[in-house]
Order: sequence, then C-alpha cells, then structure tokens
Amino acid sequence: METKELKLLLQLLGCPDYRGKVGEIKPTSGTKVSETQRLCRKLADRELVILHEEIKKFKISPAGKTLLKADVENLPLSEAELKVLQVAAKGPSTPGDTQLPAAKRQLLLLDLCDRGFLNAIERKIVEVSLSVRGKEFLRDDYFDANARRNLQLNAQLLTNYIQFMRTWIGSVPPVTPTPTPDPTPSPATPPPFPQAKPSDSELIEMIRKIDSRLPTNNYTPIYHLRAEVQPPLTRDELDQALFRLIEGDKIQLSSLQDGMSYNDEQLAAGIPQEFSSPLFFIIVN
Repeated sequence: METKELKLLLQLLGCPDYRGKVGEIKPTSGTKVSETQRLCRKLADRELVILHEEIKKFKISPAGKTLLKADVENLPLSEAELKVLQVAAKGPSTPGDTQLPAAKRQLLLLDLCDRGFLNAIERKIVEVSLSVRGKEFLRDDYFDANARRNLQLNAQLLTNYIQFMRTWIGSVPPVTPTPTPDPTPSPATPPPFPQAKPSDSELIEMIRKIDSRLPTNNYTPIYHLRAEVQPPLTRDELDQALFRLIEGDKIQLSSLQDGMSYNDEQLAAGIPQEFSSPLFFIIVN
C-alpha cells in the first residue's frame, strides 16, 4: 500500500462516522484534490472505502431512448424522471439543465444511471467513507513488509488510529463463562476446538499438496500456506517452523524479486528481511 493511501485511510478515522469530504482527507497538505480522488478510486477498487459521487454531466442511454418511444401512460417513470430523460435526449446535459430542485437532482440522476436509462459522462467524488472491509483491514490485516520505511505519521494521524482501536476494543463484549460440557461426548460430537497445530512434517505435506493443487512448480507463495494454517498457528509460530525446516534441509525460502503480480495482502505474508526483499516462496527439497 502506498504511504499516501495509508494516510488517507488514517485521515478518515478522524472524521465523524469515518466519512469525510475529499478536500478534508488529503494525505498531506500539499496533495492536490485530483490526486486524492485518484487514491480514493484505487482504495475503492480494493473495497476499502465507499465513494459518494455526484454526476456532473450525463447523456441518455440506448435503453432510455427506447423507453421514451413507448406509450407515455405506461412508462415506469415519475414525472421528474421523464423530464430528465427528455432533457438528456436532446444531448449531453448537466444537472442544472433539468431545472429540478437542487436537493432532488443527484438522487434522481444516480437512480436513473443505476437503472440503465442514463449514462454518466462525468462523475465527481464529493465524500468518501471507510467501508466495513476498510475497518477490518486497518484492525486485523495491515502489515508493512518494509519495516525500514519511514511513514512520517503526524500526531493527528497516530491519534486517529489509536482512538479507532480503543473504540473497537471497547465494543468487544466481555467473554461469558460457558457451562462445563458433559464429560461423556456423544457419537455425533464434532472434533473439539481448538484445531490441532500441524507438525513440521505435516507442514511439508501441506506445502506439497498446495503445490500440486495450484500448481506452483515447487515455488509455493507463502500466503497460500498461511491461509491454511493460521489459525491454529500464529504467524510467528509458522515462521519459526519454516526456519526449523530450513535448518533440517527440508525446505528453502526464496525472496520475491518482482511483486507486480501480487496484491498488498499477499506481499505482506512474506517474511521481512532487514537488507533485502521478503522471503516469499517455499521450495521443498
């Protein structure tokens, strides 16, 4: 994740309901609005934020043209919607061309676009909100494989993040003691939790199965293994197990030279090294 993308998310944490205007969530004071909008669209593509847009220019779609040719009495449109389509049928139009009350224009235009009767020629992001996935990402998944990177977070961004984590921790309900289970399990009782942690030899078999299933030509990206064994293993426990297998000459770990084919979460699954790229591929000897 780019530093500016992360700072934008942290700016949102300081907004009411994690929703802010584009001009208020700039990663740095020198970031132009156009670049902030570009960053917002990249984050929206990853479902980390939700964009709230306005339509600045629109035109009628082929479906809208067909609709206007139908019997006006039977059209599935309100009077205002019909007026907008008739305006758009004359050529590319702006919201002001509809002469509808300003408070109703955008809702109506967005609805007609969603129904396929209008095509938006120009959209403008006016506000951005943090999605549920964005909250999960900041709370559970964010990991910077480049530990030497200097983020230069100011006190406000750091405060936003700490307050976000405090709010989440405060919302977690206390654990209620559960009654002691019957010591005599029935035949239909499922296997007990927690799931048993795999041994080092079982890890090798799991790597071989992943390599065979994908296949990865004995260059298995480490994030596939993490997805299968974390939990019951923690990240550190799996890293230590892999290092034991290296010492036993059972496997090798190879660094990632080109990360263009992987997303940030997959790259973050690598094992960071101080002076080189993260260890990313597992090779079974």
